[in-house]
Amino acid sequence: MKVLFGEGEVRRMSGEDAGAPPVRTRRRGAALERAIYEATIAECAESGYGRLTLRGVAERARTGKAALYRRWSTPQDLLLDAFEHVLLPSEELPETGDLRQELVAALRRMADALTGRAGPPAMVLLGDLLRHPELIAVFRTRFIEPRLEAIAEILRRAAERGEIPGESASPFAARTGPAQVMMHYLLNGTPPDDRAIEAMVDQVVLPALRAGRRAPGDP
Repeated sequence: MKVLFGEGEVRRMSGEDAGAPPVRTRRRGAALERAIYEATIAECAESGYGRLTLRGVAERARTGKAALYRRWSTPQDLLLDAFEHVLLPSEELPETGDLRQELVAALRRMADALTGRAGPPAMVLLGDLLRHPELIAVFRTRFIEPRLEAIAEILRRAAERGEIPGESASPFAARTGPAQVMMHYLLNGTPPDDRAIEAMVDQVVLPALRAGRRAPGDP
């Protein structure tokens, strides 16, 4: 079998797919990668994590299966990369020296991740993942905890500047803003817009932080 990669070239699958018609695509590089990631999220949301296969993703993304096997050895590896690139960009947020600005920027980035085509199926997928504790553990360690730590760092800097009490710079307090974004999404079916995010920060997050009260069981 010969598989060609490049703009306008024909991609064929091997083995059980030998009789399938060729798939033509003009995507390459970042465009192809994003198509694979979006197809992974959609395929998993539709079929379930337990039935996710590299072949199914390749067919949905309209690309060659060999392209996936060269980079990912298992569907789980591909799924985790898909979450990282499509839903949860981990670039550092800029330091502005202003707590409100930094919190609004952090929550806006979270809302933006839910706005794309992969956002709705990803929410369905997260429910399915609850039945797979081993994957939830990896997901929490790889994605959730680092991003909550980034918000906790925003709070620590604000405490050092005197904007909030020191006890407010805690892991528990860092969850307040993200919880507001997710609750808005679950109740409304859409991510919060800029106005809603600013209201969350001004009416909920900042007042709670400035109160400086430690919740029971807070680490």
